[in-house]
Amino acid sequence: MARAQGGIYAEPNLHGLTLLLNVMTDDVDSVRRKIARIPTIIANLDDRFSEAMLNGYIAIGSDYWDILYPDRRPLQLAGFPDLRDGDRQAPRQPVDLMLNIRSDRFDVNFQSARTLLEWLGHDVELLEQLPTFRFMDGRDLMGFIDAPDNPRGLRRRQTALIKSDDDPYFQGGSYLFLQKFRHDLRRWERLNTEIQEHVFGRQKISGERISEAVLSMVTHTRKARLANNDGEPLAILRQNMPWGNLREQGLLGMYFAADPTQVIYWLKQRYVADEQGDYDPLLDYTEAVSNAAYFVPSVDFLEANA
Repeated sequence: MARAQGGIYAEPNLHGLTLLLNVMTDDVDSVRRKIARIPTIIANLDDRFSEAMLNGYIAIGSDYWDILYPDRRPLQLAGFPDLRDGDRQAPRQPVDLMLNIRSDRFDVNFQSARTLLEWLGHDVELLEQLPTFRFMDGRDLMGFIDAPDNPRGLRRRQTALIKSDDDPYFQGGSYLFLQKFRHDLRRWERLNTEIQEHVFGRQKISGERISEAVLSMVTHTRKARLANNDGEPLAILRQNMPWGNLREQGLLGMYFAADPTQVIYWLKQRYVADEQGDYDPLLDYTEAVSNAAYFVPSVDFLEANA
């Protein structure tokens, strides 16, 4: 099995920092060489700050991939899907590179990001930096436990990483879809707890599912379930983290999969109304303001193509 970038399937951390970068040079050989060193730099920083549980990865945007690696493309790599339906939309914001760092120390993330940006130098432009954090006991800012049905333990790696039988050239890599949500917390918090639970389909404190027999509406839990209409499971690993300040708040949704069609199915299940006109009701209280598709190559691929 190829060496995967560990930040793909790492356990949750207290703090995160996501950097969106555009490449500013035509010297793609230089960019390839620099990107290939990033997993090693992250590993060295993890050794230096071992108590912080540092991890991270570098992802390449779907639109930039053919410029950086014109000779070979992951079999199913494509742009972020068109999710416009009714008042719901997920506008695309193509980005060349995404660098994600997570640890249990904010200062370690900050220092690691500075180190990595110094390494990339003037070859890249920083478009946006998104500090993220763990809220309460793994909850979204809306107050509910985030992704309670996420894979656990070894299943995280098995779910997210491409196997050699599926795409031997890109084994150990992963398809990544990124959504930056902005919540309307004022509107959400006007709802009492009972109505919020009916929107989510779960109890707010425990996270346990509420029986659909007692609900009078389609819920977020039903529309965001990790299964298709035939009940077959969808293999998706979500590495979401809240972001925000006192002016605006939201969730940075990061969805990894070995098969991107499963993520696209899951997204359309939420956004596109079904024959009864039902969609994920949580989308009435939050909006994905930027969305993009990436590929996270294995360490072996990065080094072999440096």
